[in-house]
Amino acid sequence: MSLAAPFEVKGWCPGALRPMASGDGLIARLRPWCGAFSLAQASGLAEIAERLGNGHMDLTRRANLQIRGLSEDRLGELHIALDRLDLLDTSPQAEAARNVMVGPLAGAEVRTIADRLSRALSKDRRAAGLPAKFGWLVDGGAPLSIMGERADIALYVTDDGMALRVDGQWFGGGSIEVALDTAFGGRPDLARVDIAPVPGRRRLGSLASMTGVAAPFGRLEAVQLRELARLAEGAGASEVRLSPWRALYIDAPVKVPEALGLIVDDNDPLLQIDACPGAPACRSASVDTRAAARRLAVSGITGTIHVSGCAKGCARSAPADLTLVGGGGRYGVVRSGTPRDAIERTIGADDLAVLHG
Repeated sequence: MSLAAPFEVKGWCPGALRPMASGDGLIARLRPWCGAFSLAQASGLAEIAERLGNGHMDLTRRANLQIRGLSEDRLGELHIALDRLDLLDTSPQAEAARNVMVGPLAGAEVRTIADRLSRALSKDRRAAGLPAKFGWLVDGGAPLSIMGERADIALYVTDDGMALRVDGQWFGGGSIEVALDTAFGGRPDLARVDIAPVPGRRRLGSLASMTGVAAPFGRLEAVQLRELARLAEGAGASEVRLSPWRALYIDAPVKVPEALGLIVDDNDPLLQIDACPGAPACRSASVDTRAAARRLAVSGITGTIHVSGCAKGCARSAPADLTLVGGGGRYGVVRSGTPRDAIERTIGADDLAVLHG
């Protein structure tokens, strides 16, 4: 059974210099240097989102931040504002190449390596020849390690040196230069090593000297980011780090009020659900995915849930216990699969109660 919902696969990710059209205007994706925004940058981005966009922002699975609702005629203002925050790349090619995720709790050495790699990618002309979504990962196995996340090349930094993960294989004796040569088609003479870094998972609330805060379904409002930056500054923090779990990590203990609408409880039922923006924000969607997701969160249904506006499945790539796939204003139901798997039946948006049990 298929809903035959039409959708367009872009094959590339939006940037500030190459925004992407969506149902609510243009989207610009911002890649933080070294996986973090300073508090001044965070406040500045909130102001940009309100003034030039529609106030909505997204935290992505690649640990980036998207500003939504932008318009073509004000992109010049956007670029000037981002340049003042030191967040504007020199070209669309440099922007796309700098697709580097960093562990949110990584130490100084790891973050220095990530910064060097990012700057090398932004300057190396060979990077323009990489696939559009070529991704990097840098971590050191600290708590909340992101080594379980997907990347074309991963750099694992330990006291014994650097290991590289390429095509699922680990190699010892790595370096930034070797990693770059490998990405650009070189064949470095490296020995395989048998290592198995322990992947981390999202944790929220108080984490030693840091604070983890998640945004429901990755949607972050400008007013929330501005207030979070203000609270962080008052607590003596210096930056906000991003993660692939649609959560932010502040480098200080911060008390986040419930009224702010962000999540600090690991047991919050909203966290079991992945949901894309849906209609009307996305042109490919015909259903209000986030409204459905909030209803499911309080329904008592257990297990992982994915509510997708179409068969692309942008919000989650892994299978979920329950997946709803939008099409023609209805939902296709998939059990233990992804939006592209076989649909067992279709239901209306008002019939979500039949899924309970």
